[in-house]
Amino acid sequence: MTAFTVTRTVAAPVDVTWARVSAFADHGEAIPLTRMRLDPGEPTVGWEFTGRTGVGPVEIADTMIVTAFDPPPPGGAGRFRIVKIGRWLRGWAEVVVEPTDSGGSRVHWTEDLGPRIDPFPRLSGRVSAWAGQRLFAHTLDRLLLPRGE
Repeated sequence: MTAFTVTRTVAAPVDVTWARVSAFADHGEAIPLTRMRLDPGEPTVGWEFTGRTGVGPVEIADTMIVTAFDPPPPGGAGRFRIVKIGRWLRGWAEVVVEPTDSGGSRVHWTEDLGPRIDPFPRLSGRVSAWAGQRLFAHTLDRLLLPRGE
């Protein structure tokens, strides 16, 4: 596995940006061909969710558990971390939302993912990082759009 980071800076303040990237139900609309299944209640440490990606009966379930969930305090940064615990994928993601000097916010989305069964880790790590960088750049761009756009 090979970690990668996607960074975006937006004009929205930290609390708005945090709300957009930590709304896990919305990730299904941002990731192509994906629908979400969420534990009840609000995200907290130990909360689980699954992204089911595919067409018809052919899909991959990406089950994750929240291992850190620290919403931003006034004027500060927020962070969450998830670990992939499903049958098909392994890895983790950490998302940090921090304020900028201009009153906006910056998001750093770092992810390390790959297949749980991996006979060629050197190859799959590079491929996963290349594909993940593009997929999560698209996902983050979609999540950061103001609602309704």
